[in-house]
Amino acid sequence: MLDGQWTSVSWEDLEDILCYRDDAPNYRQVKTIEEAGTRHSVASVCRPETAQKTAETSYLGKLFLGKPLPEGTRFTLIINEVPLRDLYEFAVERDRPRGSVSESTRNAVIERLSCLQLPDGRDVAWCVDRLDVLVVGRTIEDVERETLHRLAPHVGALLGTGPMYAEVEEVMARLVEGIARSARALRAQSVSRDTFQAALEDSVRKVTGRRSDGSTEPLMTLQEKLRPAGVSDVEAEAQHDAMLTFRRRRRASIGTRRQQLDDLADDVHALCTVTMAERRSGLIPPGPDAYQATILKVAQMPQVAERTYNLVDALATLSDITARCLNRYVDAS
Repeated sequence: MLDGQWTSVSWEDLEDILCYRDDAPNYRQVKTIEEAGTRHSVASVCRPETAQKTAETSYLGKLFLGKPLPEGTRFTLIINEVPLRDLYEFAVERDRPRGSVSESTRNAVIERLSCLQLPDGRDVAWCVDRLDVLVVGRTIEDVERETLHRLAPHVGALLGTGPMYAEVEEVMARLVEGIARSARALRAQSVSRDTFQAALEDSVRKVTGRRSDGSTEPLMTLQEKLRPAGVSDVEAEAQHDAMLTFRRRRRASIGTRRQQLDDLADDVHALCTVTMAERRSGLIPPGPDAYQATILKVAQMPQVAERTYNLVDALATLSDITARCLNRYVDAS
């Protein structure tokens, strides 16, 4: 969106993405294959989920159905492996128009999906003529590298100077967190270019302390926050490195593992809030005592004792929360 490609983006769920360019929708569906030697084909993307169901439950059936179909509509099936020859006829390069598809392959898709009842006076042939297959076989690391490359100029434009790699990486992490929350929401949320620009500006401000108007606000590093707790700079640096490693693993996690780490962050944040309340009420002295109390609460979590989470991840999550919050172990003077 920042480069002008899309007007808005929203998520129907974790696999279905809706991109608008002005008033023209591009319905995009992501389907990955993890098993070696398995490849998509016209037959597989038109096949119902089970023998008892109809083509409406197939990949393309779900992609075509249940959506407004105005002029300018496109459909994109995004896969992570090169498909068989018939489906490969629909393949496109990113941001490039699709080539022609043979009549036999086009008719094969239309015949397999002939039972679909589409809105707005459209038929299956109309949808097939607007279908693209985007083959994107990338790892998490590939995606991160490309994202950092795309973000860096926009971060630099806001700062008025070339950003440091660590700053762009932290901005990316904050944006990804926001996108993940939006994709998991109960109802689809649309992100416009303006709202994404605002999210970027907010992320840059929180990471660098510099606002878009050129003013600055004070930021405390993790090391500075741990110093009043009696943690040496050497130990604080080690915690900082462990925190960065954990953040990368958390961004790369998916499914159940990602949900577990999100739950861990919520649990640790709650313990931090309780300890902070106890400190402010005078039950726990500030500084080293507050730090020790927080560490013990995290280490003694039932989830850690039961090995739902390991202690390394729990302490790295504590460092992450400490780094992101204004203060934890003493109040600012």
